[in-house]
Amino acid sequence: MKKNIMLFCASVMLFGMLAGCSKNTPIPNFNTITVTFINSGPKFVTSDITVNPKDSIQFNYSVTSPTRMQYVYLMKNGAVLIADTLKSGNKLSFSAIKKLVADTAAGPFTYAVIARDTAGVYLGTSQVINVTTTPDFIYYTNRNLFVPDTTAKTNTCYISASTGNTFSYTSAGVANSASIDMEYYYRPDSAQTAGVKKTPFGHFISALSVSPSPAPISMYDISTWTKNATIFKVSATPTFASVLSGGGIKSGCLTNLKTGATNTVPAVTTTVSSGKQTDTFTALASGNVIWFKTAAGKYGVMQISYINQNSAAKGTFMTVDIKIQK
Repeated sequence: MKKNIMLFCASVMLFGMLAGCSKNTPIPNFNTITVTFINSGPKFVTSDITVNPKDSIQFNYSVTSPTRMQYVYLMKNGAVLIADTLKSGNKLSFSAIKKLVADTAAGPFTYAVIARDTAGVYLGTSQVINVTTTPDFIYYTNRNLFVPDTTAKTNTCYISASTGNTFSYTSAGVANSASIDMEYYYRPDSAQTAGVKKTPFGHFISALSVSPSPAPISMYDISTWTKNATIFKVSATPTFASVLSGGGIKSGCLTNLKTGATNTVPAVTTTVSSGKQTDTFTALASGNVIWFKTAAGKYGVMQISYINQNSAAKGTFMTVDIKIQK
């Protein structure tokens, strides 16, 4: 019994000593280095900054440490971008100038300097600098295009790719026609007879320059409108989601529009056999990616995200997303 009491008292005393030590022991400071970013010219970054895609950005920084450093890293978004190994000298200081190019994709992107010792133990980090790249393209989402209606003529079947605005025949008029880059319509199926060309059917996107001959929206008189000659091509490569810059849009367009571009998609191939004309085409569908170049010279890409039905009825529509150069 006496032995147990003695053990209990010893435990209490040890606990008290440890508790007392914990109150007086300072929390270790693991960030022991000092990093200074130096402004050596107009392109040098020392604090948060906004830049254009592919702008030149430069970092001039010096690092000092009370303990010997072995590795100094320039980090980007938490990953090592550039690694420097200190091979000689006292290793208590380090300086470097790094010349980079801003991303083409929209930012922000974070940059920081980190140091480690010979064992790879973390010694500290600098302030985090945010470099924000302004997008060089415009992104419009969830634009609904309806088939043309014959009575009220208020269905939004026209769209300006540069502004994302949609128009009906009534709301567009001559005044807005110059900004319209494409029109949407649906052609119903028609019978095929010998010697007579069968009209392609399905969902179509066209430039206004193809109207009125042939007349995809024959009941609308656009004879006095500006008819922009946009060109198109359907292609799944690159993907719509992978295009993150104006340069990426242009690159995709130059590749895809180099051959086979037309003023209407889907493109229709006509063959004649035994006096009978046959049209071959791949109908537009949800998921299609359409590359285009406007009459104003702007490159763009459009994705059909949804089509509600295959019909020429007034309620038929497609939902599109558009990325276009500024």
